[in-house]
Amino acid sequence: MEHLNNFDLFTIMSVTYFIAGIIKGIIGIGLPTTGMAILCFFVNPITALGLNLIPMTISNLWQFYRADNRLQIIKEYKYFVISIIGFLLISSFFAAKIGNQLVSAIFGSMVLLFVITNSLSIKFEKIKVNDVKLQFVFGGLSGLIGGITSLWALPITIYLFIKDVSPKHFVDVSGFFILMGCFPVFLGYYTTDVLSNEMFKYGLMGALFSLIGFYIGEKIRGGIKKDLFKKLLLIFFTFIAIKMIFDAFFK
Repeated sequence: MEHLNNFDLFTIMSVTYFIAGIIKGIIGIGLPTTGMAILCFFVNPITALGLNLIPMTISNLWQFYRADNRLQIIKEYKYFVISIIGFLLISSFFAAKIGNQLVSAIFGSMVLLFVITNSLSIKFEKIKVNDVKLQFVFGGLSGLIGGITSLWALPITIYLFIKDVSPKHFVDVSGFFILMGCFPVFLGYYTTDVLSNEMFKYGLMGALFSLIGFYIGEKIRGGIKKDLFKKLLLIFFTFIAIKMIFDAFFK
């Protein structure tokens, strides 16, 4: 896989998803964003999409398994899931076709948008719209973005901010949405060779370390100042976003 040998990739996947798992354990999201951001230093964006999918699927399966009232979550948010799956079935088939540069540009732009919305502390909960409509709109946006970049957390985050849910419910529901989105993306990526058989062993290694990191992140969740952690994370994501946009247009 590119210029890296087996040991290199196993090491990169282990360290990358250990870090990503800690972040996810603390704030409930951020594993695919962190994973993609770090992997793109070592492999091209299309390869990173494939490697990112297995740790993302398994970590969110674990997250939703530990959720409260799983059946109620499924019933309440069924329209979001229908919408995200429908759009992901379309967009995930185009990731390989649009090429590394455009994937890099879209990824960087979405991360930068995520940083801006979080930095400005936009009060999304003031928006008053019928919830079914919101689910279809933001599920569709998540699907369109997620199939191309593996990042559908931004529309999910905005939607749950509008709903003004509790932190625990945010973690439970976001895990459910991302998990449901992984299945159509698996189909699209595997069909178009973004995800190959060779990647499964690396993905499983990343998944194992993501769960270890997730466990540690949960343990330190209450012992770290979230405002400071959030600021450092946003600085990191800003650097990554600018680098990827620069690479897309000038490399």
